[in-house]
Amino acid sequence: MKRKKRIRVGIILMIAVIAMIYLYSHFDPTDYAFFPKCPVYTLTGYECPGCGSQRAFYNLFQGNFLTAFRYNPLMFILVPYILLGIYIEYIANSSGNKIQRLRNIFYGKRAILVLAVIIIVYTILRNYFNGK
Repeated sequence: MKRKKRIRVGIILMIAVIAMIYLYSHFDPTDYAFFPKCPVYTLTGYECPGCGSQRAFYNLFQGNFLTAFRYNPLMFILVPYILLGIYIEYIANSSGNKIQRLRNIFYGKRAILVLAVIIIVYTILRNYFNGK
């Protein structure tokens, strides 16, 4: 990716993250209707892997880590994983051997398969233990 485009994408991502932090640290998703409802849960009654993430972010930014974890424990794995991916793709020097190695380890075919299995198992167990 060309340097100027990487910088633009990086700036847009930073603005989005800052906006999200502001939004979720000042507004409780349970109290405001402008937060989107989960379409999977609305249509099926089953919780998707992302269900509870908005409330988890709000509680995380309020310092309520245990409550945030209860809303969506998977978020504590996926958010750092996504941030690492953003770092590798848009911030780090992508031509370096260490970055290429990290990309292959965390975002190669095996890693994506493992991640998919984790998400599927999490979703099944989450709905099973919630009585659905």
